[in-house]
Amino acid sequence: MSQPAIIEALREATGEAHKALETDIDLFGRVAETDSRRDLVARFHRLHAAVEPAVEPWLKDMPGLEFSQRRRAEGIAQDLSDLGGRPLTTRPPHVASAAEALGWWYVLEGSSLGGRVIHRTLLGQGKDLLGLSFLHPYGADTGDWWRRFVEVLDASDRREPKARPDVLAGGVAGFRYAHEVLCGD
Repeated sequence: MSQPAIIEALREATGEAHKALETDIDLFGRVAETDSRRDLVARFHRLHAAVEPAVEPWLKDMPGLEFSQRRRAEGIAQDLSDLGGRPLTTRPPHVASAAEALGWWYVLEGSSLGGRVIHRTLLGQGKDLLGLSFLHPYGADTGDWWRRFVEVLDASDRREPKARPDVLAGGVAGFRYAHEVLCGD
């Protein structure tokens, strides 16, 4: 089954930034040790705690998105607490439109797909999953949640095709911001 044009465009626009994040994060290495796991989870919390309120004004009432049910900062805060960590502070990024917010949300929502794979791999290796429930927030329903997001994104793109550059810019900015927060000093 082919993907909607907006998904293909986002993958192309964000490909380089996405690859840099995957390469530099060293996720499997960082979850192996308690201290590095705590730091990683704190950084994921920082990411979600910054981006979620930045996109909320644009996405909270978007039909079909179920934004409030997709928010993960609170769950990540619990994971962090389970690891004996405390939240890091950060300023939310500036998001200027609903289209840009959808691009940012593509980054966060897409992480649930990658998280599902990571969760499954760690489980298969018999690794301790303490503090990592945020990797698999939707459980067995991850695919359904992703498809519903893609439907909302595609409907928005069809309704407002001139806004596509803003969606793409949001996706690129989202990956760069994620890299800064998750991999930076």
